[in-house]
Amino acid sequence: MSHCAMPACPSAATGIFCPDHYFRLPASQAHWLIRWQFKMLRCEDADTKQHMREQLHGYTQEAIRTLQSAEAISQAASASSARRPDAAGAPTPQARA
Repeated sequence: MSHCAMPACPSAATGIFCPDHYFRLPASQAHWLIRWQFKMLRCEDADTKQHMREQLHGYTQEAIRTLQSAEAISQAASASSARRPDAAGAPTPQARA
C-alpha cells in the first residue's frame, strides 16, 4: 500500500489519495483521476504508458492544488468566524425614551 499523494498526509492510499482526501476532491476530478489511472494501468505500449504516467502526475499535482486551496479557504473562513462576535455577544442599541 502506498501513502497518500497529499503532502504531509501520513495516511495510506489505496489509489492516489487516502479516502479522506479523495472524497474532498470535486467528484468529477476524483473520478477523472481514477479513470486515468485505470486507463494507464491497462495500456500495453511502454511509451504510451510512460506518457500517461507523466500526465497522471500532472493531474495529481492539480488535484493537490485543489485540495490545498480548499483547505486554505476553509481555514480562512474559520479564522474569520472566530474573530466575528456572535449575535449573543453583539451590543444592542439603547431604547430611546
